[in-house]
Amino acid sequence: MKSIINLPLLLTSLQVCCHHLPGHDGFQDDHGENNPHEHQYSLSREEQGEKSPDYHKITPSNTDFAFRFYRNIASDPDGNNIFFSPLSISTAFALLALGAKSETHDEIYKGLSFDLLEIEEKEIHEGFHQLLHVLNQPNNKAQVNLGNGLFIEPSLKFLPAFLEDAKNVYGADGFSTNFSSPRVAKKQINYYVQNKTDGKIACALDELDASTVMVLVNYIFFKAYWENPFDTHFIRERDFFVDANTTVKVNMMHRKGYYKFIYDGDLFSWVVELPYKGDATAFFILPDEGKLEHVENALAKEHLSKWTQSFRHESIRLIIPKFSISATYDVKDLLEKMGITAVFNDTADLSGITGEQNLKVSKVIHKAVLDVNESGTEAAAVTTIEFMLRSAQLQPPLTISYNKPFLVIIVHQSTESILFIGKIMDPTKK
Repeated sequence: MKSIINLPLLLTSLQVCCHHLPGHDGFQDDHGENNPHEHQYSLSREEQGEKSPDYHKITPSNTDFAFRFYRNIASDPDGNNIFFSPLSISTAFALLALGAKSETHDEIYKGLSFDLLEIEEKEIHEGFHQLLHVLNQPNNKAQVNLGNGLFIEPSLKFLPAFLEDAKNVYGADGFSTNFSSPRVAKKQINYYVQNKTDGKIACALDELDASTVMVLVNYIFFKAYWENPFDTHFIRERDFFVDANTTVKVNMMHRKGYYKFIYDGDLFSWVVELPYKGDATAFFILPDEGKLEHVENALAKEHLSKWTQSFRHESIRLIIPKFSISATYDVKDLLEKMGITAVFNDTADLSGITGEQNLKVSKVIHKAVLDVNESGTEAAAVTTIEFMLRSAQLQPPLTISYNKPFLVIIVHQSTESILFIGKIMDPTKK
Protein backbone atom coordinates (compact mmCIF):
# COMPACT_ATOMS: atom_id res chain seq x y z
CA MET A 1 0.00 0.00 0.00
CA LYS A 2 1.46 3.32 -1.01
CA SER A 3 1.70 5.92 1.71
CA ILE A 4 0.26 9.26 0.93
CA ILE A 5 -1.01 12.28 2.72
CA ASN A 6 -4.27 13.73 1.44
CA LEU A 7 -5.39 17.15 2.62
CA PRO A 8 -8.55 18.03 0.79
CA LEU A 9 -10.16 21.13 2.17
CA LEU A 10 -13.15 23.33 1.45
CA LEU A 11 -13.21 26.78 2.80
CA THR A 12 -15.61 29.37 3.13
CA SER A 13 -18.85 28.89 1.73
CA LEU A 14 -19.14 32.63 2.12
CA GLN A 15 -22.90 32.89 1.88
CA VAL A 16 -23.94 36.39 0.90
CA CYS A 17 -27.47 37.70 1.31
CA CYS A 18 -29.19 40.91 0.33
CA HIS A 19 -30.54 43.71 2.48
CA HIS A 20 -32.98 44.00 -0.41
CA LEU A 21 -32.91 42.29 -3.79
CA PRO A 22 -33.40 44.62 -6.78
CA GLY A 23 -35.59 43.23 -9.54
CA HIS A 24 -33.14 42.74 -12.40
CA ASP A 25 -33.19 39.91 -14.89
CA GLY A 26 -30.41 37.83 -16.35
CA PHE A 27 -26.84 36.95 -15.44
CA GLN A 28 -25.20 39.09 -18.12
CA ASP A 29 -22.05 41.14 -18.40
CA ASP A 30 -24.04 44.29 -19.11
CA HIS A 31 -25.21 44.37 -15.49
CA GLY A 32 -23.92 47.44 -13.78
CA GLU A 33 -23.35 49.51 -16.93
CA ASN A 34 -24.77 52.51 -15.12
CA ASN A 35 -22.44 51.89 -12.19
CA PRO A 36 -19.00 51.97 -13.75
CA HIS A 37 -16.29 50.44 -11.63
CA GLU A 38 -12.66 50.97 -12.45
CA HIS A 39 -10.67 47.76 -12.88
CA GLN A 40 -8.03 48.58 -10.31
CA TYR A 41 -6.75 45.04 -9.88
CA SER A 42 -6.97 43.42 -13.30
CA LEU A 43 -3.42 42.48 -14.19
CA SER A 44 -1.89 43.46 -17.49
CA ARG A 45 -0.41 40.81 -19.76
CA GLU A 46 3.05 41.89 -18.67
CA GLU A 47 2.10 41.68 -14.99
CA GLN A 48 0.78 38.17 -15.51
CA GLY A 49 4.11 37.07 -16.96
CA GLU A 50 7.33 36.19 -15.21
CA LYS A 51 8.67 38.73 -12.76
CA SER A 52 9.97 39.03 -9.23
CA PRO A 53 7.89 37.02 -6.74
CA ASP A 54 5.36 39.43 -5.26
CA TYR A 55 3.96 36.62 -3.13
CA HIS A 56 6.86 37.12 -0.72
CA LYS A 57 5.34 40.51 0.16
CA ILE A 58 2.20 38.86 1.53
CA THR A 59 3.88 35.88 3.26
CA PRO A 60 4.51 37.61 6.65
CA SER A 61 0.89 38.78 6.92
CA ASN A 62 -0.49 35.40 5.84
CA THR A 63 1.67 33.68 8.45
CA ASP A 64 0.62 36.13 11.19
CA PHE A 65 -3.01 35.53 10.27
CA ALA A 66 -2.48 31.75 10.37
CA PHE A 67 -1.25 31.75 13.96
CA ARG A 68 -3.79 34.36 15.14
CA PHE A 69 -6.62 32.31 13.67
CA TYR A 70 -5.24 29.13 15.22
CA ARG A 71 -5.14 30.74 18.66
CA ASN A 72 -8.78 31.75 18.33
CA ILE A 73 -9.77 28.16 17.61
CA ALA A 74 -7.53 26.80 20.36
CA SER A 75 -9.00 29.21 22.93
CA ASP A 76 -12.07 26.97 23.07
CA PRO A 77 -11.12 24.34 25.69
CA ASP A 78 -13.14 21.53 24.13
CA GLY A 79 -10.17 19.20 23.68
CA ASN A 80 -11.01 18.50 20.04
CA ASN A 81 -8.61 18.02 17.16
CA ILE A 82 -7.92 21.13 15.08
CA PHE A 83 -7.28 21.23 11.36
CA PHE A 84 -7.75 24.06 8.86
CA SER A 85 -6.16 25.92 5.96
CA PRO A 86 -5.29 29.53 6.85
CA LEU A 87 -4.31 30.18 3.24
CA SER A 88 -7.74 29.15 2.04
CA ILE A 89 -9.42 31.59 4.41
CA SER A 90 -7.01 34.43 3.56
CA THR A 91 -7.49 33.90 -0.17
CA ALA A 92 -11.28 33.88 0.05
CA PHE A 93 -11.43 37.13 2.04
CA ALA A 94 -8.78 38.82 -0.08
CA LEU A 95 -10.99 38.07 -3.08
CA LEU A 96 -14.01 39.43 -1.21
CA ALA A 97 -12.03 42.61 -0.47
CA LEU A 98 -12.14 43.38 -4.21
CA GLY A 99 -15.75 44.39 -3.65
CA ALA A 100 -15.47 45.90 -0.17
CA LYS A 101 -15.52 49.62 0.63
CA SER A 102 -15.07 51.95 3.62
CA GLU A 103 -15.03 50.31 7.07
CA THR A 104 -15.78 46.87 5.66
CA HIS A 105 -12.76 47.14 3.36
CA ASP A 106 -10.42 48.29 6.14
CA GLU A 107 -11.58 45.64 8.61
CA ILE A 108 -11.00 42.80 6.17
CA TYR A 109 -7.40 43.80 5.49
CA LYS A 110 -6.66 44.47 9.14
CA GLY A 111 -8.22 41.15 10.11
CA LEU A 112 -6.01 39.40 7.54
CA SER A 113 -2.99 41.10 9.21
CA PHE A 114 -2.28 43.53 6.36
CA ASP A 115 -1.21 47.10 7.16
CA LEU A 116 -2.16 49.27 4.18
CA LEU A 117 0.41 51.85 5.32
CA GLU A 118 3.15 49.29 4.69
CA ILE A 119 1.85 47.46 1.63
CA GLU A 120 -0.27 48.73 -1.24
CA GLU A 121 -3.60 47.08 -1.91
CA LYS A 122 -2.59 46.27 -5.47
CA GLU A 123 0.52 44.49 -4.15
CA ILE A 124 -1.68 42.29 -1.97
CA HIS A 125 -3.80 41.17 -4.91
CA GLU A 126 -0.76 40.70 -7.14
CA GLY A 127 0.80 38.60 -4.38
CA PHE A 128 -2.21 36.30 -4.18
CA HIS A 129 -2.35 36.15 -7.99
CA GLN A 130 1.25 34.95 -8.22
CA LEU A 131 0.85 32.62 -5.24
CA LEU A 132 -2.09 30.90 -6.91
CA HIS A 133 -0.05 30.55 -10.09
CA VAL A 134 2.94 28.98 -8.31
CA LEU A 135 0.93 26.64 -6.08
CA ASN A 136 -1.19 25.31 -8.94
CA GLN A 137 1.75 24.18 -11.07
CA PRO A 138 0.70 20.77 -12.47
CA ASN A 139 4.24 19.35 -12.59
CA ASN A 140 4.90 19.65 -8.85
CA LYS A 141 5.18 16.25 -7.15
CA ALA A 142 3.44 17.79 -4.14
CA GLN A 143 0.08 18.51 -5.76
CA VAL A 144 -1.74 21.67 -4.68
CA ASN A 145 -5.06 22.72 -6.19
CA LEU A 146 -6.20 26.07 -4.81
CA GLY A 147 -9.04 28.00 -6.39
CA ASN A 148 -12.29 29.92 -6.07
CA GLY A 149 -15.85 29.66 -7.31
CA LEU A 150 -18.57 32.32 -7.36
CA PHE A 151 -22.17 31.15 -7.46
CA ILE A 152 -24.47 34.11 -8.18
CA GLU A 153 -28.26 34.49 -8.27
CA PRO A 154 -29.13 35.51 -11.88
CA SER A 155 -31.46 38.29 -10.70
CA LEU A 156 -28.69 39.94 -8.67
CA LYS A 157 -27.46 43.23 -10.06
CA PHE A 158 -23.66 43.16 -10.02
CA LEU A 159 -20.72 45.09 -11.42
CA PRO A 160 -19.01 43.12 -14.20
CA ALA A 161 -15.64 44.54 -13.15
CA PHE A 162 -15.85 42.61 -9.87
CA LEU A 163 -16.30 39.32 -11.69
CA GLU A 164 -13.56 40.19 -14.16
CA ASP A 165 -11.12 41.05 -11.36
CA ALA A 166 -12.11 37.90 -9.46
CA LYS A 167 -11.45 35.85 -12.58
CA ASN A 168 -8.26 37.60 -13.78
CA VAL A 169 -6.58 37.98 -10.38
CA TYR A 170 -7.96 35.04 -8.38
CA GLY A 171 -8.84 32.64 -11.20
CA ALA A 172 -12.42 32.45 -9.93
CA ASP A 173 -14.99 30.38 -11.80
CA GLY A 174 -18.37 32.10 -12.14
CA PHE A 175 -21.74 30.32 -12.19
CA SER A 176 -25.36 31.38 -12.50
CA THR A 177 -27.19 29.70 -9.61
CA ASN A 178 -30.91 29.61 -8.86
CA PHE A 179 -30.97 30.13 -5.09
CA SER A 180 -34.78 30.20 -5.09
CA SER A 181 -34.42 26.42 -5.32
CA PRO A 182 -32.05 25.64 -2.42
CA ARG A 183 -31.91 21.92 -3.22
CA VAL A 184 -30.74 22.56 -6.78
CA ALA A 185 -28.28 25.27 -5.67
CA LYS A 186 -26.74 23.01 -3.00
CA LYS A 187 -26.41 20.18 -5.51
CA GLN A 188 -24.61 22.47 -7.98
CA ILE A 189 -22.18 23.83 -5.36
CA ASN A 190 -21.53 20.46 -3.73
CA TYR A 191 -20.82 18.84 -7.09
CA TYR A 192 -18.34 21.60 -7.94
CA VAL A 193 -16.47 21.15 -4.65
CA GLN A 194 -16.56 17.36 -4.86
CA ASN A 195 -14.96 17.57 -8.30
CA LYS A 196 -12.30 20.08 -7.21
CA THR A 197 -11.32 18.07 -4.10
CA ASP A 198 -11.07 14.74 -5.92
CA GLY A 199 -14.19 13.49 -4.16
CA LYS A 200 -12.81 13.99 -0.64
CA ILE A 201 -15.48 16.54 0.31
CA ALA A 202 -18.80 15.35 -1.01
CA CYS A 203 -21.02 17.72 0.96
CA ALA A 204 -19.65 21.24 1.17
CA LEU A 205 -23.00 22.77 2.11
CA ASP A 206 -25.50 21.19 4.44
CA GLU A 207 -27.97 24.07 4.17
CA LEU A 208 -28.44 27.48 2.57
CA ASP A 209 -29.95 30.60 4.11
CA ALA A 210 -33.24 31.44 2.46
CA SER A 211 -32.02 34.92 1.50
CA THR A 212 -28.71 33.77 -0.04
CA VAL A 213 -27.94 35.42 -3.38
CA MET A 214 -24.25 34.54 -3.73
CA VAL A 215 -21.84 31.89 -2.43
CA LEU A 216 -18.07 32.33 -2.65
CA VAL A 217 -16.25 29.02 -2.36
CA ASN A 218 -12.52 28.62 -1.89
CA TYR A 219 -11.15 25.09 -2.10
CA ILE A 220 -7.70 23.65 -1.54
CA PHE A 221 -6.62 20.08 -2.23
CA PHE A 222 -3.17 18.81 -1.29
CA LYS A 223 -1.75 15.40 -2.16
CA ALA A 224 1.86 14.39 -1.58
CA TYR A 225 4.03 11.37 -0.93
CA TRP A 226 6.50 11.24 1.92
CA GLU A 227 10.07 11.61 0.70
CA ASN A 228 10.92 8.80 3.10
CA PRO A 229 7.91 6.51 3.47
CA PHE A 230 7.10 4.40 6.50
CA ASP A 231 7.25 0.63 6.12
CA THR A 232 3.89 -1.05 6.73
CA HIS A 233 5.69 -3.93 8.46
CA PHE A 234 6.66 -1.62 11.32
CA ILE A 235 3.19 -0.37 12.19
CA ARG A 236 2.30 -1.34 15.75
CA GLU A 237 -0.68 -0.61 17.97
CA ARG A 238 0.52 1.55 20.86
CA ASP A 239 -0.85 3.80 23.60
CA PHE A 240 -1.56 7.47 22.83
CA PHE A 241 -1.87 9.61 25.96
CA VAL A 242 -4.66 12.11 25.25
CA ASP A 243 -4.48 13.57 28.76
CA ALA A 244 -3.70 12.51 32.32
CA ASN A 245 -6.90 10.45 32.49
CA THR A 246 -7.35 9.23 28.91
CA THR A 247 -5.33 6.72 26.92
CA VAL A 248 -6.34 5.34 23.50
CA LYS A 249 -4.91 2.66 21.26
CA VAL A 250 -3.64 3.85 17.86
CA ASN A 251 -1.58 2.42 15.02
CA MET A 252 1.87 3.98 15.26
CA MET A 253 4.27 4.20 12.30
CA HIS A 254 7.95 3.59 13.07
CA ARG A 255 10.99 4.61 11.07
CA LYS A 256 14.67 4.92 11.87
CA GLY A 257 16.55 7.32 9.61
CA TYR A 258 18.09 10.73 9.17
CA TYR A 259 15.80 13.63 9.99
CA LYS A 260 16.17 17.34 10.54
CA PHE A 261 15.07 18.10 14.07
CA ILE A 262 15.79 20.24 17.10
CA TYR A 263 14.65 20.91 20.63
CA ASP A 264 13.20 24.43 20.77
CA GLY A 265 13.93 25.67 24.28
CA ASP A 266 11.67 28.67 23.82
CA LEU A 267 8.66 26.48 23.01
CA PHE A 268 9.69 23.54 25.22
CA SER A 269 9.12 21.28 22.23
CA TRP A 270 10.77 18.83 19.89
CA VAL A 271 10.28 19.71 16.23
CA VAL A 272 10.87 17.20 13.44
CA GLU A 273 10.59 17.99 9.75
CA LEU A 274 9.07 15.38 7.44
CA PRO A 275 9.49 16.44 3.80
CA TYR A 276 7.30 15.36 0.93
CA LYS A 277 8.43 14.62 -2.59
CA GLY A 278 8.15 17.98 -4.27
CA ASP A 279 8.07 21.48 -2.86
CA ALA A 280 6.36 20.86 0.48
CA THR A 281 7.27 19.83 4.00
CA ALA A 282 5.60 19.20 7.37
CA PHE A 283 6.75 20.26 10.82
CA PHE A 284 5.64 17.96 13.66
CA ILE A 285 5.79 19.81 16.99
CA LEU A 286 5.81 17.75 20.20
CA PRO A 287 5.41 19.89 23.37
CA ASP A 288 6.83 18.79 26.69
CA GLU A 289 4.35 17.57 29.28
CA GLY A 290 2.09 20.45 30.34
CA LYS A 291 3.49 22.85 27.70
CA LEU A 292 0.90 22.50 24.91
CA GLU A 293 -0.94 25.71 25.83
CA HIS A 294 2.36 27.57 26.06
CA VAL A 295 3.26 26.47 22.53
CA GLU A 296 -0.14 27.54 21.20
CA ASN A 297 0.19 31.01 22.73
CA ALA A 298 3.84 31.57 21.76
CA LEU A 299 4.04 30.10 18.25
CA ALA A 300 4.84 32.80 15.67
CA LYS A 301 6.29 33.17 12.19
CA GLU A 302 9.76 33.84 13.61
CA HIS A 303 9.92 30.25 14.84
CA LEU A 304 9.65 28.83 11.33
CA SER A 305 12.72 30.69 10.09
CA LYS A 306 14.69 29.97 13.27
CA TRP A 307 13.99 26.26 12.96
CA THR A 308 15.21 26.08 9.38
CA GLN A 309 18.45 27.82 10.36
CA SER A 310 19.13 25.74 13.48
CA PHE A 311 18.18 22.14 12.81
CA ARG A 312 20.31 19.11 13.51
CA HIS A 313 20.51 16.35 10.90
CA GLU A 314 21.04 13.01 12.59
CA SER A 315 19.65 9.51 12.71
CA ILE A 316 16.72 9.12 15.10
CA ARG A 317 13.89 6.68 15.67
CA LEU A 318 10.66 8.45 14.77
CA ILE A 319 7.22 7.25 15.85
CA ILE A 320 4.06 9.03 14.67
CA PRO A 321 0.42 7.88 14.59
CA LYS A 322 -1.51 6.90 11.51
CA PHE A 323 -4.76 8.85 11.60
CA SER A 324 -7.63 10.47 9.74
CA ILE A 325 -9.47 13.50 11.10
CA SER A 326 -11.95 16.09 9.88
CA ALA A 327 -13.15 19.44 11.19
CA THR A 328 -15.86 22.01 10.52
CA TYR A 329 -15.72 25.60 11.74
CA ASP A 330 -18.06 28.57 11.81
CA VAL A 331 -15.47 31.03 10.53
CA LYS A 332 -17.84 33.95 11.00
CA ASP A 333 -17.69 33.70 14.79
CA LEU A 334 -13.89 33.35 14.78
CA LEU A 335 -13.33 36.31 12.44
CA GLU A 336 -15.64 38.52 14.48
CA LYS A 337 -13.37 37.85 17.45
CA MET A 338 -10.48 39.04 15.25
CA GLY A 339 -12.16 42.35 14.43
CA ILE A 340 -13.88 41.57 11.11
CA THR A 341 -17.45 42.50 11.97
CA ALA A 342 -18.88 45.06 9.51
CA VAL A 343 -19.04 42.61 6.61
CA PHE A 344 -21.47 40.44 8.61
CA ASN A 345 -24.05 43.07 9.57
CA ASP A 346 -26.33 45.62 7.97
CA THR A 347 -23.56 48.23 7.85
CA ALA A 348 -21.63 46.05 5.36
CA ASP A 349 -20.36 47.92 2.32
CA LEU A 350 -19.81 45.45 -0.52
CA SER A 351 -20.82 48.02 -3.11
CA GLY A 352 -17.83 47.04 -5.24
CA ILE A 353 -19.83 43.92 -6.12
CA THR A 354 -23.23 45.39 -6.93
CA GLY A 355 -22.75 49.16 -6.97
CA GLU A 356 -25.07 49.40 -3.98
CA GLN A 357 -24.75 48.75 -0.25
CA ASN A 358 -27.19 45.86 -0.37
CA LEU A 359 -25.07 42.81 0.48
CA LYS A 360 -23.67 41.29 3.66
CA VAL A 361 -22.00 37.97 4.47
CA SER A 362 -24.46 35.76 6.34
CA LYS A 363 -22.41 32.62 6.93
CA VAL A 364 -18.83 31.38 6.57
CA ILE A 365 -18.19 27.64 6.86
CA HIS A 366 -14.81 25.91 6.68
CA LYS A 367 -14.51 22.12 6.28
CA ALA A 368 -11.25 20.21 6.35
CA VAL A 369 -10.11 16.60 6.05
CA LEU A 370 -6.68 15.21 6.89
CA ASP A 371 -5.38 11.67 6.23
CA VAL A 372 -1.88 10.70 7.33
CA ASN A 373 -0.67 7.18 6.66
CA GLU A 374 2.37 5.07 5.88
CA SER A 375 4.29 4.26 2.70
CA GLY A 376 4.95 0.86 1.23
CA THR A 377 8.64 1.36 0.57
CA GLU A 378 11.33 3.05 2.61
CA ALA A 379 13.14 5.73 0.65
CA ALA A 380 16.22 7.90 1.27
CA ALA A 381 16.73 10.39 4.12
CA VAL A 382 14.04 12.48 5.72
CA THR A 383 14.58 16.13 6.42
CA THR A 384 13.13 17.71 9.55
CA ILE A 385 13.82 21.04 11.23
CA GLU A 386 13.63 22.65 14.66
CA PHE A 387 15.86 24.91 16.68
CA MET A 388 17.00 25.70 20.17
CA LEU A 389 17.20 29.31 21.34
CA ARG A 390 19.22 28.48 24.42
CA SER A 391 22.90 27.69 24.25
CA ALA A 392 22.65 24.54 26.35
CA GLN A 393 23.60 21.44 24.39
CA LEU A 394 20.52 19.22 24.61
CA GLN A 395 21.12 15.80 23.11
CA PRO A 396 18.14 14.42 21.24
CA PRO A 397 16.71 11.19 22.54
CA LEU A 398 17.20 8.01 20.57
CA THR A 399 13.44 8.00 20.01
CA ILE A 400 11.01 10.88 19.38
CA SER A 401 7.53 9.47 19.85
CA TYR A 402 4.41 11.48 19.03
CA ASN A 403 2.33 9.52 21.54
CA LYS A 404 0.66 12.57 23.11
CA PRO A 405 -1.01 15.72 21.71
CA PHE A 406 1.07 17.46 19.03
CA LEU A 407 0.85 20.11 16.32
CA VAL A 408 1.42 19.85 12.56
CA ILE A 409 2.28 22.72 10.19
CA ILE A 410 2.39 21.98 6.45
CA VAL A 411 4.37 24.51 4.41
CA HIS A 412 4.89 25.11 0.70
CA GLN A 413 8.62 25.71 0.72
CA SER A 414 9.45 28.04 -2.17
CA THR A 415 6.62 30.47 -1.33
CA GLU A 416 7.02 29.96 2.45
CA SER A 417 3.23 29.66 2.65
CA ILE A 418 1.49 27.80 5.46
CA LEU A 419 -1.03 25.56 3.73
CA PHE A 420 -2.44 23.83 6.81
CA ILE A 421 -2.22 23.88 10.60
CA GLY A 422 -3.47 21.11 12.86
CA LYS A 423 -3.50 19.94 16.46
CA ILE A 424 -3.91 16.23 17.07
CA MET A 425 -5.43 15.75 20.51
CA ASP A 426 -6.87 12.29 19.86
CA PRO A 427 -5.94 10.53 16.59
CA THR A 428 -8.81 8.04 17.04
CA LYS A 429 -11.43 10.80 16.72
CA LYS A 430 -12.52 11.20 13.12
